[in-house]
Amino acid sequence: MATRLDPAKSAALQAALETVRSGGKYPGASAAIVFPDGSIWTGVSGAAILSPQTPLTATTLFSIGSISKTFLAALIGQLASVGTLALDDPLAKYLPDYPNAANITLRQLLNHTSGLRDPSTDSSFNDAVLSHPDVTWTADQFLSWVGRPYCAPGTCYQYSNTNYIVLGKVVEKITGQPVAALVRSAFLDPLGLSHTYLQTEEQAQGAEAHGYMPPAAGPTDNSAGTMIPFTAEATAFGFAGAYVSTPSDLAVWANDLYGGRVLDQATLASMVDVSPTLPFKTHYGLGYGLGFEETTVAGQVAWGHRGHLDGFWSAMEYLPAYHVTVVVLTNAEWADPVAATSALAQIAIG
Repeated sequence: MATRLDPAKSAALQAALETVRSGGKYPGASAAIVFPDGSIWTGVSGAAILSPQTPLTATTLFSIGSISKTFLAALIGQLASVGTLALDDPLAKYLPDYPNAANITLRQLLNHTSGLRDPSTDSSFNDAVLSHPDVTWTADQFLSWVGRPYCAPGTCYQYSNTNYIVLGKVVEKITGQPVAALVRSAFLDPLGLSHTYLQTEEQAQGAEAHGYMPPAAGPTDNSAGTMIPFTAEATAFGFAGAYVSTPSDLAVWANDLYGGRVLDQATLASMVDVSPTLPFKTHYGLGYGLGFEETTVAGQVAWGHRGHLDGFWSAMEYLPAYHVTVVVLTNAEWADPVAATSALAQIAIG
């Protein structure tokens, strides 16, 4: 815990986190806040694993689900800034055999206006993943489940993990390198994010939380295999959702990314531009940019992303008006991490 942080505010933040966790009956909740002066508060409440009872620590790894998309989107932005690719390139330039690739752009994949269907909305796909939780999936197996498009490219917004599975394949084809290695060399190592791993390409190091399914009164441990939340789901969602991390790593990531210290100004402006999706109804009424959600936290505009895989919910939110970042990770399927970030943000900016 940062020594520069007012002890009374630190105590209030810890009390709020305890209230959020106990009130929601979450097994565990872990949080971090980066303040404008760079000081960091971290807090934990509850258990990483219920049986045998294992307490959380600030370095316990959580599945961060779709927050994973922010790493891939930033990587593509960086590649665009040096001319390796262009955001408005057609997919056909890189994956010519993909269906309708000539009419889909990389930008449409990034902001979910490609029309590509997400098989995770199909019960038969979910049954296939859940019925063999310790089986490893490949990106091509995931893509084999993609059915008829939602719409013609550019004519609707539909959040789809398929977009980021495809984008990961594009990056690896262009560069000849694994996404995980590129993200590590471009972002993780330079920023000192030593507790963040893409499970499909890296062996996560450190203690891990288990994810829990309802009911809250008697949660079911969702773990199976070697990855979290379980191997089949982590590998099926791959580039779109297989990262694990800690709140402090993610808080530093969001603070530097949205604070303008990771991408050049023009690239960041493209990332946070939600105008292309505004004509469409986005999920949860949020504005969506390039691997980027704009929402409201504690009554303030917030930039970031939420993440969910079975048994885990997370939120990573940067408040640009205050230059404050709030991250909350939980291991409960029924959690509301955005409400949790709001409770903490109210104290942080108060």
